[in-house]
Amino acid sequence: MPNVKVVGVSKSFGKIKALEGINLEINDGEYVVLLGPSGCGKTTLLKIIAGMWEPTAGKVYIDGMDVTDLPPEDRNIGFVFQNYALFPHLNVFDNTIYGPMVRGKDPEESGKNAREMLHLVRLAARHEAFPVELSGGMQQRLAVARALTTGSSLLFLDEPLSALDAKIGAELRSEMRKMIKDLKLTAIHVTHNQEEAMEVADRIVVMRRGRVEQVGSPEEIYRNPANLFVAHFLGDANFIEAAATDYGTYCKLKLLNWKMKIPKVKPGAYVAVVRPEKVEVGDGGAEGVVKNFRFLGGVSYVEVEIGNESVISRFPSRREYELGEKVCVCFKPEDVKLFKYPDEGLKEALRVD
Repeated sequence: MPNVKVVGVSKSFGKIKALEGINLEINDGEYVVLLGPSGCGKTTLLKIIAGMWEPTAGKVYIDGMDVTDLPPEDRNIGFVFQNYALFPHLNVFDNTIYGPMVRGKDPEESGKNAREMLHLVRLAARHEAFPVELSGGMQQRLAVARALTTGSSLLFLDEPLSALDAKIGAELRSEMRKMIKDLKLTAIHVTHNQEEAMEVADRIVVMRRGRVEQVGSPEEIYRNPANLFVAHFLGDANFIEAAATDYGTYCKLKLLNWKMKIPKVKPGAYVAVVRPEKVEVGDGGAEGVVKNFRFLGGVSYVEVEIGNESVISRFPSRREYELGEKVCVCFKPEDVKLFKYPDEGLKEALRVD
């Protein structure tokens, strides 16, 4: 299985800097997701690694070999496009064998390889079917089989689930990850969908404005975001303005209409980040009134207005709250992630474009 290394890669389109000094290493057999908002550079990075675009600066290595100047066909990769790019007039088998045949490969060997790929993705029994006769999941598996006829164990996936409706896409996530892991592939997957990234990835690369903000496992990034943008983009969070005051051996954090004792930090202005599932609604803490309540089956959300700020709590559905009802919210010090208040302001620090 191949490993991939990106060293100092930048890409400019005229005066627009799409990527700036990207350094990234992807290990053998890893499933890595490039995650970020539209325009952050994730697809640009994918296409540079795949050889579709040339970097303005930097190098790309696959299995230790400098492939920066090699075209895609010489990098031994497979690529699954956003809309799968299947040929509607060709059946499953002919779609799978198309690539090797147009490259002049031996027909017998190519046919054998295509049948093996279809068997691996569980489509051998549908080899005579046309794409229109396949479900969304089957079309996805066919796209992967066709990509693998190159003989590559390095697979690129560009928004592979975005063309499907939300429910089907959610159902296919675990199936796609299992298939890629069973085939022992190294995968680089681009998406803007946070839930999709968290479900399929071994590691997530969070990008913004052409730069890497954080690399880590889904749990690591969710629990310990590197900055306010990452905390905002990956999962739900409350962002609460706070001020820390030194009390000798500890500090007190003033936030909302409440003071909390916390371990020593440098006194000053902060933003306290608290995940909704860590916010408890009950006795003690900050007093407020219910601004919104949503019942979503197994879980419920309640939004509590406290002064000019709001705090959201997510909890297993057990009771309902009335709009205007007076309640208290609280959370533990260990569930608060503190960031220095940004010079550019909180709104700008969280902006996704």
